[in-house]
Amino acid sequence: MKKIVNLLAVMSLGAMMLNAETLQLKEQELKDWHIKSKKVEVINKLPLGSFMAEVVTPPQYIHTITLPFEAQVKSLNVAKYDTIHKGQLLAMVTGYDWITIQQKFIQDSIELKHHRHLAERKNRLCNDGIIPKKECTAANAEYKADKIKFASAKALLRGYGASEKIINDLFNNLKISQNIPLRSKYSGKLLELNVGVGKSTQASQSLFVIQKKGALWLESDIDVKKARKLKDGATITIHFGDEEFQSRVLLHAPSINVQNQTQRVRFSLEQGLNFLTGLREMAEIILPQKVLKVPKESVISLGGTEVVFVQSAKGFDSESVKILGEAKNYYYVQDKPSLHQPIVTTSVAILKSMMESGDE
Repeated sequence: MKKIVNLLAVMSLGAMMLNAETLQLKEQELKDWHIKSKKVEVINKLPLGSFMAEVVTPPQYIHTITLPFEAQVKSLNVAKYDTIHKGQLLAMVTGYDWITIQQKFIQDSIELKHHRHLAERKNRLCNDGIIPKKECTAANAEYKADKIKFASAKALLRGYGASEKIINDLFNNLKISQNIPLRSKYSGKLLELNVGVGKSTQASQSLFVIQKKGALWLESDIDVKKARKLKDGATITIHFGDEEFQSRVLLHAPSINVQNQTQRVRFSLEQGLNFLTGLREMAEIILPQKVLKVPKESVISLGGTEVVFVQSAKGFDSESVKILGEAKNYYYVQDKPSLHQPIVTTSVAILKSMMESGDE
C-alpha cells in the first residue's frame, strides 16, 4: 500500500512540471523527498586510470666492457654493484695476443722512425742537389707507407683497450707491458661482473656491464582506448610509488598486444627521482584537463543517456553528461557551463521517475 501511495505522489508531482524538461517542486516537497543539491568541484586534472608500470633503463645508458682477445685476469679492483667513476681501474689482465700486438707495434714503430730519418736526410740532400730527386720520391713513398702501417697498428692497440699513454710509452720506450689495465670510460653502477682473479676470459666476452648515470624510463601496457588519449610529447602527471611528478609521453609502441588489446606506452622519468631499474608498481596517470568531479549517485541513465539534475531558478533540469573517467565514488565529466549550477545529490531516482512520467 505504501508503494502505491508513493507512486501516486510521484505522479502528482510530475503533473506540476513547467515543461517536458523542467520540474518544479515546493519547499515542503523537497523536504519530504529529501532532495538536496550542491555545486560540484571543478578540477584541472583527469585521472586516466591506474596501470602496472615498470622502470626501464634506456639502452644508451648501458655500457659493456669486452676484450677482443683471450685474456687472464691478474687482479680485480671492483665488486658487483659498486659505484664506478670515470677512469677508475677495474682490473689488470694479460694475454698472448696482447703481447703479440705490442711486438707488431714496436716493429712498425722502428721501421717508421728509420724511414722518417732516412726521408728527412735524403730530402736535405735533394734540396742541396747532391742526390737525384727520384731517391727522395722513393724514400718519401716508403715513409708514407710506413705511416699508414703505423696508424693501423696504433688503431689496433686502441681496439685492444690500450690508452694513449700506453701507446706513447710503447712508441718512445719500445718496451712491452705484460699487463693491460682496464679502466671505465663512464661513471655509474656496476650491474654485472663476469670475471674473477686468475680466471681466463674469451674474446668479446662481456666482462663488466655498467649502468651510466642518466634519466630512466617508465613503461606500461595500457588499454588501447585510453592509450589513444595520451599524445606523444604531452606533459602529464604520474603518481608512482610514493612520488607524484611531471612526466612526458615519449612514444607509443607501433603494435598492439592482440591478447589483451593493450599498447605499450613509454614515459620520461627525471634523473633526480629515486627509482631503481626493474621496479614494478601501479602508476596512476593524470591528464591536465579541466573536468567536473561529480558524485556517482548524482548520475543516472535517462532515455539511454547519462544525465544529472541541475537546480535552477525555474526548478530542476536534466543535463546530459559525458563521462571521461571515474574513481571510487566520483565520475569525471566533461565541463560545460550549465553544470556549474547546483547538482542534485540525493533522491535522483525520484526525479527520474517524475521526468519519465511527465514524458508519458
